Amino acid sequence: MLTILLKHKILTGLILLFLLLSILCQIISGLIYHSMIKASDNMSGTDNKLLQQCTQKYAGFFKLNGKMVNTAVFVDKFLQRVCIAGIRITKISHISGQLMMLSILMIGIAICLLLASGGTLFQIIPYYLISILGLYLYFSVSGIVDIQEKKRLLQTNLVDYLENHFAPRLEIEKENALEEGVKKREVYARELLTEPKEETVRSMTSFSASSFGSADLVTEKEMELENLLEEFLA
Repeated sequence: MLTILLKHKILTGLILLFLLLSILCQIISGLIYHSMIKASDNMSGTDNKLLQQCTQKYAGFFKLNGKMVNTAVFVDKFLQRVCIAGIRITKISHISGQLMMLSILMIGIAICLLLASGGTLFQIIPYYLISILGLYLYFSVSGIVDIQEKKRLLQTNLVDYLENHFAPRLEIEKENALEEGVKKREVYARELLTEPKEETVRSMTSFSASSFGSADLVTEKEMELENLLEEFLA
């Protein structure tokens, strides 16, 4: 059996490679969703960059619109756009299916080449076994990983946190910001009202000081004139 598989090394290698990659794609998607679900249990202190991006974008939309109209739609769009190494997570499962179909295609090509070269049914059996085992492994891993269920659970956790915990906190911050803005305006208005009074007081004090200074000059001149008259009469 091994000799039959080794007779077409390239096709056999491609069959096993596509089969392995299809299973790995399923496992990688499941691990990513599993880590995000685990991190979503403590969203306030999470270190997951994807979930941090989710809360930041939600806060940005909330501040821009004043409120979030439909959190479920926002979360669904966010999960649709989540990328790992430039590839969307939602596409990884599709890539896995395409790789599995390529593996089956390579098996069909190998069988056709064997039949064209005069191969018997016994020589074709190994490729049938590979295709059956490959499909069994693929659907078994897909059922164990259950990407759709993990995605639904993650979406539920995110919607629950954003609607029931994060949005009320943003509302409180918004109200506090409005109160601080009103207080600053009141303080600014009071300063504008008190500034003219202070200026008038300053002008009056400066005027009185200047008037007192001129009076001192007059008395000094009178003293000098009296001294001159006394010297002249003497």
